[in-house]
Amino acid sequence: MNTLQRMRRPSLLASATAMVLLLVVATASAASPETGTIVNVQLGLKASNGLRAQLETSDDGTVTLELRRENLLASYEVKGRVTEEGLKARFGRLGLIDVAFTPTRTLGSTEPSEGCTGEPRTVREGIFTGTIDFTGEREYVRIEGDAEGRMSVIPEWQCPDSEEPMSLAGASGPLALSSQKRREAATLYAGSRRCACLFVAAVHRRYRGGRSLFYLTKEERHEGMEIVRATVAKGGPSAFDFDHSAGTATVHPPPPFRGHASFKDRPHGRDRWRSTIRGPLLGVGSVSLFGPGFGAILYPEDHLDNE
Repeated sequence: MNTLQRMRRPSLLASATAMVLLLVVATASAASPETGTIVNVQLGLKASNGLRAQLETSDDGTVTLELRRENLLASYEVKGRVTEEGLKARFGRLGLIDVAFTPTRTLGSTEPSEGCTGEPRTVREGIFTGTIDFTGEREYVRIEGDAEGRMSVIPEWQCPDSEEPMSLAGASGPLALSSQKRREAATLYAGSRRCACLFVAAVHRRYRGGRSLFYLTKEERHEGMEIVRATVAKGGPSAFDFDHSAGTATVHPPPPFRGHASFKDRPHGRDRWRSTIRGPLLGVGSVSLFGPGFGAILYPEDHLDNE
């Protein structure tokens, strides 16, 4: 799984795995109060300018449209209506997806387990036809045309009460960082309320063939949408240098980022962040990671799960 998927939300692969688990578990799933049935949809969309577009829904009716090109990602999340007939979701002034589902084949069907009653849980493949019209900010992408995808229908099963699983709370706890870990790992955060963006640099195993990761994200909320944009880049360990004892760090992120930055921890004053870094974000263009209001902080751990 890549870093964009780890940082933001489960990938479509993870969602598919969850869907399969819902089909085979013996206990009842959470169900909508109206029908007692959960309907989830996953479909691929036709996008312009070399982008990949995917849409997926969650149990609470949230519809997520994800656009991706190489290491750039933009995600749009809205509340929609999902039924066995199709789905409808409006993405503010950016567009509307209002489609009907025509199944072409059944991929799987699971009967209630022993002692349970209810309709089978199914996964079907098919065509979604209707209105698919989405244009990204600054017209960075256009989505239209019919789509192919999958629909999982998960009726509520009535099952005998089962025993509560044993709690594992307290089975493990945080471990103190070893001196070796502190020498070889670090994470630097820099951000500003003005741009509503966050830049993260992390490195692990600096002296043992490790690597560094650079991550830029920006979150917005408007017109009923939650929008998250992210860009990631990978570099060698020398692209992020640090000295925890001195409270200093320097970063030279690789493309698509440009520029470099330095950080200095000042115990008796404001920490210093000097930067010329710019990074691209889908639908936004280039973001400057410098100027008034920017602050930074350095930690002696790798927070990006840099494996």
